[in-house]
Amino acid sequence: MNTAKIYSEFCEYVEKHYTSVNTQRAYIRDVGHFLDETTTFDEDHINLFIFKLYKKGLTNRSIRRKLSSISLFLNFLKKNALIAKNPLEIMEKPKTEKNLPKFLDVDDVVRLLEKIDNKRDRALIELIYSSSLRANEAVSLNVEDVDFEHLRIRVKRKGSKVVYVPITNRAKTHLEEYVDKRKRGALFLNRYNKRLSTRSLQKIVKKYAMQSIFKDISPHTLRHSKATHLLNSGMDIRLLQRFLGHSSIRATQIYTHLNLTQLAKTYDKTHPLAKNNNEK
Repeated sequence: MNTAKIYSEFCEYVEKHYTSVNTQRAYIRDVGHFLDETTTFDEDHINLFIFKLYKKGLTNRSIRRKLSSISLFLNFLKKNALIAKNPLEIMEKPKTEKNLPKFLDVDDVVRLLEKIDNKRDRALIELIYSSSLRANEAVSLNVEDVDFEHLRIRVKRKGSKVVYVPITNRAKTHLEEYVDKRKRGALFLNRYNKRLSTRSLQKIVKKYAMQSIFKDISPHTLRHSKATHLLNSGMDIRLLQRFLGHSSIRATQIYTHLNLTQLAKTYDKTHPLAKNNNEK
């Protein structure tokens, strides 16, 4: 495909079918930027282009406008039998009113963790942050789901999908102290030796946060915080997508509100607390 020729023909098409000069300029400019980034028009490359727009600081509203221009271009290609389909027709677009998630900075996380002297609560909150778990994922864990030898846990995610998620040595240490000699059954127990509920988990997180950092947070705040810290430390967004269990990379792109640094080579290198695994 001769991209320059196709782009020129598209510009002629826009100028012929749209009378507003501003509309013409917007379509032509947006598609020109898109073609500067890629000449492959599948969903993965479009997602990568969207990610780059987020990195540049564009709002969801601006990105949706650009995607509208690109969709027009892809329909133009489809009409001329240059592509079989327009991927944007089935792709979910960025939500215009999507708010950034609340997150803690690393210092806040450290203060929060160091304030906890209860073995269960320390192991619980260490693990949620370590593996960026959802509240229901954490309380649904069983002792046998923890693979201490290989530093991982077996997690049941949305749609009953079961995956292995890494944990840090810090989380392992506190889990071992809490689990002690138990071999199976619910991992986190309440005072009646029954499985801890999500409601109780929410109260536990809120209690320690208010005592240590004077902030009203939820377990999901810890998940958002870990995701933010990993991305800001250099983790590739597609690796982060798998780590968080997002079915679409669009759900992961909300964490791109911080500046990115170099690509992380391993999980431990991206974990803010993993540098001192022996600390408690």
